[in-house]
Amino acid sequence: MQEHRDPTIQADPSLVLALPPAVFELLVARVSEQVMARLSPGPEGWVGVAEAARHLGCKLPRIYDLVCRRAATGIPHRKEGTRLLFKLSALDRWIDAGGAA
Repeated sequence: MQEHRDPTIQADPSLVLALPPAVFELLVARVSEQVMARLSPGPEGWVGVAEAARHLGCKLPRIYDLVCRRAATGIPHRKEGTRLLFKLSALDRWIDAGGAA
């Protein structure tokens, strides 16, 4: 049987540092900024046709067809040379607005 331990932290009094409230608040703010920066997602990247098709649940030819008929479909994309690029969030907004209906 596993022994239950006391979850409280027993601090060594020699390790306790007394901070003025203003310094403590500044420290909390800085640590919070660092934590939020690490938790926040970076800028959304571009994906190719295969990932866009997987995201929309369709086959590659359907994506190419939607792009070819972009004046009628309005599918959001970008073209770099011969590559078609998509932002998944833009595709989601497009679908929510009735795209590919």
